[in-house]
Amino acid sequence: MSLNALFDTPAVNSPFISSGNLADEERLVHFPASTRVHAGLLNAMVERGQDLVIVTPSDRSEFLHLHALEALFGPKVDGRNAVFLLSSNTAFRERFRQLSPTSIRPPHDKSCYAREETPIANVTQDGSLATVTKNLNHPDKPARFLFSYTSTRIPSDDVGDRIRCVIYDDSVKYDEERLLRLLKWKKRNDVPAIVYFTSNPTSDLVEKLRGRAFLWSWPPRLLSAVVESDLNSGNEWMRTDEEVSPTTRRSQVVARREQNRVSGLSIDVHTCGDGEILKALKRANNRRAKFEYLTRELDADILKRGQQLIRYALGSFRELLTPLDVADFHSRRTTISSRLAQLDRFAGRIASDPEANPATGTFRDVVSALEELEDIWDDVPASNKKQGVLVNNLLYGALDRGDSISVITATESQQQALTMFLQSEHASLYRDLGDDLSIHDTHSVRSADPTDHVVLYGALRWADRDLLRTDVATDAVVLAYPIEMGLLHSQVDAVENSFKSIADAPFWSVIDKLTHLTTEEPADVERVDIDLPEYEEPSTSDLGGDISVDEAEGEDLGNIVRGYETDYEDSEEFDPTEYETSATKQTTSSGGWTETDCLDVHFDEGLSMYLRKDTEVYSVREGHDKLFKKNASRLKKHDVVVHLEDTDEIREELYALIRERGDVGLYYYANLWKVNLEAALEETGDDLDDFVEKIEQQGLDKGHGTYERWYKMEVHRTRSKKSFWAIAEAYDLEGVKENFSQVWNAVQEMETIYGRLKKALRQTALRSAADGTLDDVMLSESPDIRLSDFEIGKYLYRMEVHSIEDGVETKSSQIGRLRGA
Repeated sequence: MSLNALFDTPAVNSPFISSGNLADEERLVHFPASTRVHAGLLNAMVERGQDLVIVTPSDRSEFLHLHALEALFGPKVDGRNAVFLLSSNTAFRERFRQLSPTSIRPPHDKSCYAREETPIANVTQDGSLATVTKNLNHPDKPARFLFSYTSTRIPSDDVGDRIRCVIYDDSVKYDEERLLRLLKWKKRNDVPAIVYFTSNPTSDLVEKLRGRAFLWSWPPRLLSAVVESDLNSGNEWMRTDEEVSPTTRRSQVVARREQNRVSGLSIDVHTCGDGEILKALKRANNRRAKFEYLTRELDADILKRGQQLIRYALGSFRELLTPLDVADFHSRRTTISSRLAQLDRFAGRIASDPEANPATGTFRDVVSALEELEDIWDDVPASNKKQGVLVNNLLYGALDRGDSISVITATESQQQALTMFLQSEHASLYRDLGDDLSIHDTHSVRSADPTDHVVLYGALRWADRDLLRTDVATDAVVLAYPIEMGLLHSQVDAVENSFKSIADAPFWSVIDKLTHLTTEEPADVERVDIDLPEYEEPSTSDLGGDISVDEAEGEDLGNIVRGYETDYEDSEEFDPTEYETSATKQTTSSGGWTETDCLDVHFDEGLSMYLRKDTEVYSVREGHDKLFKKNASRLKKHDVVVHLEDTDEIREELYALIRERGDVGLYYYANLWKVNLEAALEETGDDLDDFVEKIEQQGLDKGHGTYERWYKMEVHRTRSKKSFWAIAEAYDLEGVKENFSQVWNAVQEMETIYGRLKKALRQTALRSAADGTLDDVMLSESPDIRLSDFEIGKYLYRMEVHSIEDGVETKSSQIGRLRGA
């Protein structure tokens, strides 16, 4: 169905303005088809005397200068020749000033509207008009385009009876008192219509007017048809790199953002926070909740103010994407330190208020928790905060993919802080991203050029929650600490409920008919497509999930060993991921597992390695003194991979460390099954076939390779308690059976410790090799453990990728093992 079917209906007139028939700064004006629909709606509603609210598909109101022109020359309204535009964006006034009609071909045959037909005036505080432009031929001709940047400046009644339409941009501060004043003025002067433009469906303005105005929100199906008509029209203005008019340049950005809106925004939540920072945030948040409960119970005004101050302070931590000192340096008003000092002083005011003082102790508890948070903040590794996830996962992830990315901060000062932080502390990354990185606050992003990805600083401030439907990208990541999940859930609900509320408004049936007329389908309701985890559930984003920068300090090995509990009865902590089934297809053979669809990666010096596609590998990039961690499927030719070959020699050295400097009891129980089994096999003289027969008599049915590894004691634990018990029962290992729980749990703990030690060792070794050198790094001060204790140089490789074979079949035991070494 043609888009023209929309026009000349009772709700949408054929508009006066037309793309290509206007000029701005002597160059043609083009605009998206959605703007023409908005103009047609305005035209029809002014003629009908009906107020109109347009929820724009973009993140801010656009092209209001064109709509002002439409209001002046489109609707058939007798005796009224002026339009009143309310907007904090003075660029609309300047763009209107440059608008002119065109002839069929340039050069243009008329002067600008502002100099010929429609002089411009600003509305002053007392309602009088201050001239901006005059009619060249008739200087006394009254202004027809009236402008104000604030809703406190409304034209006087002497001017009001000339106005045919008010255009209200939601960038103007709204409150009920100001709106009531505007509506009374409208009624007093018989102004036909007020047309409100807003990008925020959750705004109080929408809620207040939904019952009395025609509330227009774009059904995704209808917007898709309108955008498709633009794409199919072959409009060169949408794609040209040549110099175009300012309005057309803006139209190019809006058209691309509308295409994003139609494609849909997919939002992932990347949860942040671990260890000490997570505990500190939860503690502060829990104490805040207790104080807010008391505030509701006591209902004292001073407590409500205290509640507000606490939320500001805790929110300041939640929103940080930089170190504290960088954020404070760029803060224009209140630093976090000064906020906490203000809270400390405010506690005294609460204590001196007889109605509020029962909450004094609880308030001080919150302040104490926030001060503790400030004390530890910069000491916590960056990887445990949003700062590290943003840099190490998301920005490096975008760089690795060659994608563009926008980052949205909460305020302009935080935007400046993040820019300086990246320029100074991550100069190579900032330089390499170049124009592919855009950093915005919640205001500037609304007019920004689109990018492939957008990162939101966290659960948004309440006034900015409509950015959960931003069209600056089609892929979004929200950085969030667990304490933000409740707020994030409520914000998503607020946006979705607002669209449902619009669909229940009186005029939705009209929108439904127009959608059916154009698409032959009913109107659908916009939704927020977000993968929202539960309140305590960890989550990562697609962009940051398969690449990060490994810059952790590496755990103190001595602390790991000394920190383990010796109550093996209650301790069952071990890493379950070691037993997860790979997504790679597997088949069994007499020699064990055979896996298909693997990669065979060939390096320099004749080295090669089989890898699963989802295996994490470490690589280094020239100019970056950091390690990149990503899936093997993302490896490319000439990538430099750093690999630590895992051998039994390293395991034996680490086990000896645990035995010598750790928990002797743990070591004893963990090795008891091997010692007893080895003695039993020597006593019986059983070969492998005898061993398999006895084990299967216990009801097991395993692969031959598994039995062989058990028999040769090449494994350090079985995968299940049932298998472990079967071995003990088959050979009557009394010491194991009598202490079965202790032995089983000790085996799991020993492997967990080994895994953590190995991880710490790998982090330190790989980091030391990132620049091609191997320094002697201290891993633990007490006991004194150094990298050189492990002869790590024998097992550490730095290799350049020469070629990659895909779809290779190999034995599972060969995966991750270096060949040719």
